Amino acid sequence: MTFRKILSVSVIASTLFISCKDNSNKDSYEQPEKPKQEVVESEKKQETKIDSATPTNKSESNNEQLQYICYTSDNDKNKRIWIELGEDGKANKVKYEGQKETIDLKYTKEEYSEGGAHPTITKYYDEIYKGEVNGTYTLIHSGVWDYVTYTRGRDGKEFNYTIDHEKDPYGNRPCF
Repeated sequence: MTFRKILSVSVIASTLFISCKDNSNKDSYEQPEKPKQEVVESEKKQETKIDSATPTNKSESNNEQLQYICYTSDNDKNKRIWIELGEDGKANKVKYEGQKETIDLKYTKEEYSEGGAHPTITKYYDEIYKGEVNGTYTLIHSGVWDYVTYTRGRDGKEFNYTIDHEKDPYGNRPCF
């Protein structure tokens, strides 16, 4: 009976050893390299699949890719806005949560300053409401931080907002 157990264990161990050895040899064989053209074509197909599966928001007028940044008021966390950016990185529209319509923005100037961990880009816009300048927006971008200061035209009162990193920053859809 002891001899039978030893023989059984030996047969099982041999079988496992041989079967493992065959699998390890299969893995060590190199597969022939695909020609570069095939690799590029398969990557393009993959990109096309990804692009077609990813929802996008494009401007109706010129078919450009839009991006949205959601901001929260520095003084009242319940007040939010989003700003729509075109492919050129310039703001097109702003919308306040609770409002039905967007407000157009008109680019006026830009300032760039080095220093710190990241350069700071400051862009200035006029708020155009019913064809008139109603106020100004100052958008500041540095690293992953974005800030907005809105100065109301009629009384000069300022409102400050900071990017809301919880609400899909730099997304392709508005946050509300």
